[in-house]
Amino acid sequence: MKHHFIYILSIICLLSLHSCNRFDNFDEPASMLSGKVTYNNEYIGVRGSGKKIQMQLYQEGFGKKDPIPVYVTQDGSFQALLFDGDYKLITRDKNGPWVNHRDTVYLTVKGNTTCEYPVEPYYLIKNEKFSINGNTLKANFDIEKITDGAKISTAFLLVNKTQFVDDVSSINRVNIQNISNLKDMQIEMDISNISDPVLYARIGIQITGLSDYLFSRIEKIR
Repeated sequence: MKHHFIYILSIICLLSLHSCNRFDNFDEPASMLSGKVTYNNEYIGVRGSGKKIQMQLYQEGFGKKDPIPVYVTQDGSFQALLFDGDYKLITRDKNGPWVNHRDTVYLTVKGNTTCEYPVEPYYLIKNEKFSINGNTLKANFDIEKITDGAKISTAFLLVNKTQFVDDVSSINRVNIQNISNLKDMQIEMDISNISDPVLYARIGIQITGLSDYLFSRIEKIR
């Protein structure tokens, strides 16, 4: 009886190992989708920290209704490791500093794949220049209006000691309001109390009615 029990136990163990091996042999996703959120082939600067801006991927033909979240970095780029197949890419509803069109981009992922997701921003920050004179950081820039439907409530200058700069990743901020002229704008910041040897700067604007800010490129200023 004892030998019979040991024999049955051995069979169970072998079946368990076989089952584990079957699961271990499942393929992992190996194709990298790399993309950017753009307007006229220009990237859109957004907040990169806190997974604030999200795209949503839906895979065709698998009956899965929940989207695959894809997070956008501060330069408008995104990446996702996927299985080969057909996908639909859209923005998350009411998320991002652009018109909430939520257009669908159809993708076929086969190996490493690149794509662009076009959006329509309300505004763009253009011709930004940063300069330091003594203890004053000066940012000069223009704002280009792309489409009607929203006004600018605030423009601001941010600095940080790392190359990650946005509304939650900064060590100083200066706001300007009551904006009437979008050309030749200027914001000044006193940096006399900032002793960090490396400093990065970025301009942002807050658009009325949107929870997400639009940002310029990031520049190392010292």
